Order: sequence, then structure tokens, then C-alpha cells
Amino acid sequence: MSSDVTDTQALVKFMMGKKVINDASHEIFQAADRGEGSIIIPAIVLMEVLYLFETNRIPVDLLHTEDLMESDNYQFEPLSLEILKAGSEITDIPELHDRLIAATARHLDLPIITNDPDICASKFVNTVE
Repeated sequence: MSSDVTDTQALVKFMMGKKVINDASHEIFQAADRGEGSIIIPAIVLMEVLYLFETNRIPVDLLHTEDLMESDNYQFEPLSLEILKAGSEITDIPELHDRLIAATARHLDLPIITNDPDICASKFVNTVE
């Protein structure tokens, strides 16, 4: 069973019933729903969901993500010292939140579901194509 890390945009789009970035990314989420894979949700993603919901920029709130994580196929990854250390090694992603999402993937040695140009161009992580 494969695992992938999600960024905020991909998670929110999927939870809103929209296509996630590209066919491959969308299939990864659908496979997780079928129990054929897992999606790792970094702590920073949930922080962004909270902020975006509170500022009325998205209709998805933490209760929706909590419901999603009742499944073993969606797993919360806390922000740890090891992830912060991995983030300090990433020098080509300037935005802190994006760097911490990438650091989570780097620490876990997993690809990221994202279309963020800085993360996609990073030499420190792999993204789902």
C-alpha cells in the first residue's frame, strides 16, 4: 500500500468534490478512499485549513478533516523536531508553510501531492506527476 503527503490545496479540492490537480493525484485520493493507499496530512496543512476557513476563503473546516481522518487511510502527521530539522535543509522553497509541508514529505521519504510551483521545482522532494 502506497502513501503520499498532501498539501493544503489538494486536500481541500478533494474534500470539496473537485478534481485534485491532475488525474494521478486524484486517483491517489480515490485509492485512499477505497483502502488501497494512504494520505498523510501534515499538521501545517490543518493549520492552513483552519486559517482559510476562519477567513472565509474555503468552505471546509477542521470538523470536515476530522471526519476524514476517522479512516485509517488518512493519517495526521504532527509537526516534530525532526520535521523542523528537515525543513531547515530545504533551501529552495521560500514560503514557510510550503517548506514545512515539503519537510514532512522529506522526513517520511514520500512524494507530495501538489501543484505549487516552488515545491514542484524543489530538488529536495518528489511530487506526484
